[in-house]
Amino acid sequence: MGVLPLLLGLLYPAIVYLALQVSQPRGVALCLLLLLAARLGLSARGRLLDTLRVVRLPLLAVGAALLAAAAWNDPLSLRATPALVSFALLAAFARSLAGPESVIEGYARVQLGALTAEDSRYCRRVTLLWCGFFVANGIVASWLAVAGSLESWALYTGVIAYGLMGALFASEFVYRQWRFRRYRGAPTDAVFRRIFPPRSP
Repeated sequence: MGVLPLLLGLLYPAIVYLALQVSQPRGVALCLLLLLAARLGLSARGRLLDTLRVVRLPLLAVGAALLAAAAWNDPLSLRATPALVSFALLAAFARSLAGPESVIEGYARVQLGALTAEDSRYCRRVTLLWCGFFVANGIVASWLAVAGSLESWALYTGVIAYGLMGALFASEFVYRQWRFRRYRGAPTDAVFRRIFPPRSP
């Protein structure tokens, strides 16, 4: 998606927190909608279609929340966005478990090529683990959006949630290196090869 959209997504809670100090929710929502529309409009057609395939549900959730905030001048819609994104990601990951290939399995095939049956089972379990994270994160973010202060909402959705996500990703990554010990030229291979030497055939 590019650096700018990713940065805007990560900074969304901080942007909303600061913007609501000086502007009405409608103005904040309209500005964010313009940024979103401009970014999609400037995307090459092929890249745009690839992007929409990956983030279609979260993007729809963000667009709906911003439109609601603009229509009703309601800050709750702006604060609900992180929770909606979490639930949209849950839907995307959970839906993939019902199909032939889970989300994590799709990413693994891009990196590793062909996967063994054990690899596929592991990827499905990791996809299920992320579903659990998105459920918990969505519940906490929803509660803070409705009942928490703007400060606590911004702290959780803009700092703590990303920290938890990073910790989960890093923990799974280290566990995966220990479990499979297959090194195929990734930048981290030299480090993990020393920590977790390849098993003898």
